[in-house]
Parts: sequence; C-alpha cells; structure tokens
Amino acid sequence: MVVKTTRITIETESLLFVRRGKTVVTWCPVCCAEAEAMMLEGDSLGEDIPSTLLRDWLAAGKLHLWNLDGGPDRICLTSLLRCFESEDARRLPTPKPTPSTGEGK
Repeated sequence: MVVKTTRITIETESLLFVRRGKTVVTWCPVCCAEAEAMMLEGDSLGEDIPSTLLRDWLAAGKLHLWNLDGGPDRICLTSLLRCFESEDARRLPTPKPTPSTGEGK
C-alpha cells in the first residue's frame, strides 16, 4: 500500500502605508537593538488605524513607544509590524478604495 502525503504551503504578505511619517534609525529600549523608528505627531498613525487599537497594543506591551529628552514620541516600526501581523490587526477597518482618475483609457 502506498501512502500519499500532501503538503500545503500558504504564504501571506502584508503592506502597511504610513503617510507623513519621518523615520530614523535609533536604539529601541524595549527591543534592546537598533531599529527604525517613526516620530509621532498626535496620538494616532492616521485615520486608517484607530487610536484605541494603538492603546491596546501599548497596554499589552506589544507596541514600543518612548520619548527622548522631551522630544517627539517615537514608535518602533519592528514592533508595529509585529502588531499588524498578529491577529489584532483583523480589527482594522477595511481601507477605502482610491477613486479612479480615468487615465489610460
């Protein structure tokens, strides 16, 4: 008798756009490593990411946020990516479609 084995591989990708973000390579005190960090203005990353979701990630210790010498808050992009890859990201609203300009027709 011959036994057949089927292997199924699922690959996923995610893409996150952060508008108007200025990034720097700096030391993340939580990762204890160099990481790319974004300076925050306000308490959210834009209209597509609810500030309640960011607060939940911060409270759970999943998202790394710190402030140096009274400057702008910095958020570790490595931790932000991990948060989006987690199941919590399913709570995000569906992105709004971009209106078509009608070019190329």
